[in-house]
Amino acid sequence: MHSLTHKAFITGASSGIGRALVSAFLAEGYQVSGIDRSPSVFEGEAAYQHHQLDITDSISLAALFEAADYAETNNVLLNCAGTREICSIADLTLAQWENVFALNVTASFVAGRAFCQELVKRQCPGNVVNMASVSGLMGEPDRTAYVASKHAVIGLTKQLALEYGKHLIRVNAIAPGVIRTPLTESYYHDATQLEKIQRGQFLPVLGETSDITGAALYLTSLQTRFVTGSTLVIDGGWTLGKDL
Repeated sequence: MHSLTHKAFITGASSGIGRALVSAFLAEGYQVSGIDRSPSVFEGEAAYQHHQLDITDSISLAALFEAADYAETNNVLLNCAGTREICSIADLTLAQWENVFALNVTASFVAGRAFCQELVKRQCPGNVVNMASVSGLMGEPDRTAYVASKHAVIGLTKQLALEYGKHLIRVNAIAPGVIRTPLTESYYHDATQLEKIQRGQFLPVLGETSDITGAALYLTSLQTRFVTGSTLVIDGGWTLGKDL
């Protein structure tokens, strides 16, 4: 018998949404394996194990899932690590493009496939949530690689769901709008930027990491046993239309 009941693997575990996800899943009683190139910020948490790893190292990333312990009730993979560029398409270098895709798409593919293959091999239950973005649903200025990569994440989500559904493995995505994290913190100290964000939404509230953690807990629960291949948009209405 397995000694674990609930296990979560979370990439990008040391900051932003990933860090918030670690806290949320620990609070729900999961044993959490965090994966990040930065050191752990959860020292002293008995149920937390940190893997300091560059997720663009595909061989090491896949090996981590092959060597891991899995749980008997639920296993979760949250692909949260990512990066972006902000520059004109004319200035976007091939190296920048490849770096964004390596982190946002290739690592999610490598981790997602390795995780699902291990669940199949061990006949364990589980599901995957990929972190997409509203940028995976629409174009945005000066973010060509990021936008293209997040569209790819949504496509990858559908493919993993299609391929592994017969094994009762569910794969979904979350598409956040603007969420307050260290990556976006500067927006909240720039009146022009903040006004632009508020004008682009149709709810008079700002996105917090708790909005995403709640959705991730929902998508990985038995409440969503019939949900797979979907993208849950959490954006305050950013993508629903525009104020003409």
